[in-house]
Amino acid sequence: MVVLAIIAILIAVATPTLMGPRRAAQDTAAQATLVAALKTEEIAATDDGTYTGDTSVLEGLEPSLDWSGASDNSVHVVIGAVSGETESVLLYTKSNSGTWFGLRQLNAASNRYQCRGTAESNVDDLTDCTGYDW
Repeated sequence: MVVLAIIAILIAVATPTLMGPRRAAQDTAAQATLVAALKTEEIAATDDGTYTGDTSVLEGLEPSLDWSGASDNSVHVVIGAVSGETESVLLYTKSNSGTWFGLRQLNAASNRYQCRGTAESNVDDLTDCTGYDW
């Protein structure tokens, strides 16, 4: 019985400690997906002169990413402009840890913005991504 109590205590202490690195790895994977998706958008913009929301074009350039936007973990694409700015592309996805991440790039500029939040509504609009949150 003493052995079982010691094992239970060790598990109780170790579980929260091991969850931190797992969550960080899941968040990093989502961020890497967005960076790869942005590179794909930049290739499409080089060819056409503008960002594209056509996921079939993006999938043809980078088939390893889920461009469907059908699930939270897929890449969602928003094309538009914020008042006073040139065209922007916003890409966002949900990490397996439950955190939402967004990455926004201004066309013809080196401005890149990042955002994150606990809900899709925190990252799904161009005006949500104006900082450097990750």
